[in-house]
Order: sequence, then C-alpha cells, then structure tokens
Amino acid sequence: MSLGLPSGFVLTLLALLGLIAGSAVSAVAFRLPRGLSWVTGRSRCTSCGASLGVLDLVPLLSYIASRGRCRHCGAGVSPRYPLTEVVCAAWTVLLYLKTGPAPAFPLLALWGYVLVTLMWIDLDYQILPDELTLLGTLIGLAAAFTWPGGGRDALYGIVLGSGVLWLLGWAYLKLRRVEGMGGGDVKLAAMFGAALGWKLAIVTLFLAALAGSVWGMALIARGRGSGQTALPFGTLLAPAAMVACLWGAGWLGAYLGLFGRH
Repeated sequence: MSLGLPSGFVLTLLALLGLIAGSAVSAVAFRLPRGLSWVTGRSRCTSCGASLGVLDLVPLLSYIASRGRCRHCGAGVSPRYPLTEVVCAAWTVLLYLKTGPAPAFPLLALWGYVLVTLMWIDLDYQILPDELTLLGTLIGLAAAFTWPGGGRDALYGIVLGSGVLWLLGWAYLKLRRVEGMGGGDVKLAAMFGAALGWKLAIVTLFLAALAGSVWGMALIARGRGSGQTALPFGTLLAPAAMVACLWGAGWLGAYLGLFGRH
C-alpha cells in the first residue's frame, strides 16, 4: 500500500471517506431535484423540519444510535441514507483494491459517487439532471486520459454507449409511438462510456438490460406492472456501470476465453 501504511489502516480510512461521500450523495440527491442548494444550508429532518446537529450527521453511526428515527420528532428515517453511505464506502474500498493508488483512483471514485446520486434521483423523479451527467462525463474523460490510449477508447465508449441507447429510443418511438428512452439515459451512457471505454460500455448495457428484465418480470409476477410498464433505466445503468468498472474486464475476458479469444 501507499505511504508505507498497513493495508488495514488504508482500507479503513478509505471506507470512512466513502461513508462521508455517501452522506454528501444523499444530500445532493435530495436537494438538487427540489431546486435547493446542495452546497449551503443546514440539513433538516424531512418530517418536522428541525435542523440537524453534528451528532445527527455522523455517517452510519447516527442512524444506528438513533435506531433509525429523528431524535426531535421520532419520525422514521429512510434506510436509504445508511444504505447509500455503505454503498459508497464499499465502492471506494473495492475500487482501490482494483486500481491501487493510481491517478485514476480519485477520479473514478468521484465518478461512482455521481452515479449513485443519479441512480436515486432517477428512481424518485425519472430524471437525470444534465449538470450531473455532464460532470460525470468530464470526470470519466479525465480518468481515461490517465492511461495510454484511454482518450481514444473513451471516445469510442461515448459514441457506442450513447449511440446504442439513442437508436433503441428512436426505434421504440417509431414502433410504439411512445418515448422508450429519455435523453438523460443517452447522456448517462456517454458518462459511463467515457470512463469505461467501448468494451465495458457493452458490458454495462448488458447488465442493465438483464437487471431490467428481472425487475420487469418481478413486477408482472406481483401484479404491479405489465410489458408496457416503464422502468427508470438510469437507476439500472448507474449500478451496472459501477459493477462493470470493478469486474467487467475479468468477466469479459473469461467469456472471450471460452471462444479462444482475448
């Protein structure tokens, strides 16, 4: 590990940083769609409006200590908040285990936090704000340029990822006369294509489509949807891109190895 520190210390520090990042992600995901500043302003209980103090904002520990309830009004606090913190902590540690102290690490870590933010916003509002997808694309490009040939691969990834989704949306609109793929999904595809390149962009699209099929069948089986039910595809693309970043290259190599290709 870097700096000659024990690996356990480094990973613990990274996990703590991930928890803090997850807390920030939750704040942005809550405030941005509501037109609130996510840079300034005190955090408040969404039920009673009471300002939250320092002890209320300690990532994960505050939720555990309060047993998932606001200490002012007793209202339940969504488990989404600690879940987001744990996801961001896990992402940070797993990414470091993959990349080590490479220049791309902090950029890809931030890229992943933006993806988690987009995932929650799309789930709640079915929108993918341009300011986040553009930011994520720029971060992804910056990360790609830290390795040889990354710029070219990023360009191919942007064209392939966004191009495939644009074509699917166009075809769906022509065939069914309804919008099947929003412009935000196309921009999100550019974001993960920039960071991952064209090969892992394909893996991302495959994973998201597979997850969407499972989600759709589950809704139909429970009588809560049909074949026409629209799913927030960005909510599937975002985690699929993170999974592809961590393990996609290995999976793709194993798959191609079955056919004697590398």
